[in-house]
Amino acid sequence: MLKDYKYALVVKFESLAEADKDVSRSLLRSQYDSTMSRDLREKASKFWADWKNDKKRILLAVLELERAAFNKGCTFAVGFTSGSCGLCEKCNVEAGICLHPTMARCPEHAVGVNMKKTAEKAGMPIAFPIKGKPEPTALLLID
Repeated sequence: MLKDYKYALVVKFESLAEADKDVSRSLLRSQYDSTMSRDLREKASKFWADWKNDKKRILLAVLELERAAFNKGCTFAVGFTSGSCGLCEKCNVEAGICLHPTMARCPEHAVGVNMKKTAEKAGMPIAFPIKGKPEPTALLLID
């Protein structure tokens, strides 16, 4: 797929989510983990709620960039954001019908793009594990 595109626009966003050191360590644990303090569960829950809002905001921004490129004559422009779609509260995949088929996009890695390396080459390295505010990236392919 990538060989069909001449340009790639890597976009870095400022996140509203924030993770201190303790929250960063807890993010991969279940919110129902009984060894986590209530305060830590609440902080982690807030992080994930903010992150979900970020993902939706980023996807909408990428769709706008995609539309702008299309309107300038780049009819095969396509945007990608990290992770799952996030447009719906609960994905309707079990029913077999996407509620937003014209807006949903697959993540970069689904088409073989290593965003960690791509962002690094673009001078925008992605830091893991998350410390402070994440800096989510998106990709727009243009030809």
